[in-house]
Amino acid sequence: MIRFSAFFSNRDKWIISGFYSLCLTLFLIPFPRSWSLYPLGAFLFFGLLAWIFNFGRLKDLFTQQWMIILAPVFYFLLHIIYFMFDSKWIYLEERLMFILIPVLGFPVFISEYTSDNMKLILRSAVFGILFICFFQFARAAWESISFTDGVFKFNPYVNDEVSRFHWDQLSTFQHPTYLTINVLWTICLIFFAGIHMKITGIARILLLILFSVFMFFLSSRAGIIVFALLLTYFIYDYLVTIRKRVFIILLIPFIFFGTYLISGMNKRMNHKLEEIIERQAIEEAGIKGLDPRTKSWFSALKLIKEKPLLGVGLNARNILAAEYDRQGYKTEAELKLNAHNQFLESQLTFGVAGTLILIWMLSIPVIVRKKSWYPSLTDTFLIIVIVSMFFESIFVRQWGIMFFLLFYCLLTMMNVESVIKAGSEQTR
Repeated sequence: MIRFSAFFSNRDKWIISGFYSLCLTLFLIPFPRSWSLYPLGAFLFFGLLAWIFNFGRLKDLFTQQWMIILAPVFYFLLHIIYFMFDSKWIYLEERLMFILIPVLGFPVFISEYTSDNMKLILRSAVFGILFICFFQFARAAWESISFTDGVFKFNPYVNDEVSRFHWDQLSTFQHPTYLTINVLWTICLIFFAGIHMKITGIARILLLILFSVFMFFLSSRAGIIVFALLLTYFIYDYLVTIRKRVFIILLIPFIFFGTYLISGMNKRMNHKLEEIIERQAIEEAGIKGLDPRTKSWFSALKLIKEKPLLGVGLNARNILAAEYDRQGYKTEAELKLNAHNQFLESQLTFGVAGTLILIWMLSIPVIVRKKSWYPSLTDTFLIIVIVSMFFESIFVRQWGIMFFLLFYCLLTMMNVESVIKAGSEQTR
């Protein structure tokens, strides 16, 4: 890829302003939803100004990245096409990020200023989650402390059943599933790029432990699965460097068995398992009725079979809710649950075209992996995103769209492997 410095000075004020707006956006992602939208808007605005003042030079670079950029753009265009036939749908503005982030953010993503200051990008993402982690633990601990008749007491329970360290008490700003995704990604950043961020070895170990504990308390079943896969990848990555790759075959069963034992210590996961067992004993519902997610999956599959080619359109959520109602799933119908699987969601909404474009987007990081600024981070990003997509429709929520697109662009548009290579070698 052509170095951006061939066209722009590192002192380009629009690029610099866009860069720091991007850093602030990444820092604020785990905070209340609206907070990150303001710096994201500034980031896109400065990117637009960079386009206006440097259009002639940027367009050639832009065409070189067409395969990367067009995937999310086409996914947004599907929304526009279907919107033309269902104008009552009102959630189009969130999907605008599919075209705005890769297009308007392009000048900042590929700039040499961004690559030279990648450390700040990584730190912004890590310290945002770190702040939330400390805040939530500190708040829960503070609210558990009381003085009664001069006696110090520590009571971590809101009531007889709910702890202040319960998943819903620790995810007051963001849905626990999406907060877990951010925590898992932060673990990957620290593990692979901690040296580049100039985080000492002891600090890295302490941070990895802290975030792992935080993820455990968030009690996401999908998060536990992803964590086990990431741990397998971390060990594999290390064993490859010492040419002991064969050991990973022996370690995989122990990794997943250990993860299973640890997850068994989580009250929420045990409670969910007990609910499933009791429901099966009473209702004999089979796999289809195991859990709200399985109800969503099988209901979505039923509708997909009816309209496999073009899908049901942007009104998929209401149509799915009607299907829940027909099958007697009252709670799911009232909540209007989505398909809880991005692959099913895309197929249900847009048919074959939606699924193909989704696969295209997920394939791009694989295709450009060797040219990315950190291949190992690209691998772990895909592990987190793809596995999460089996359990959540992450493109239905603003959190999921923003997280995916920002790091998708950072990982695929930049070619500064040499900048972080030294840090990568030191981590190994």
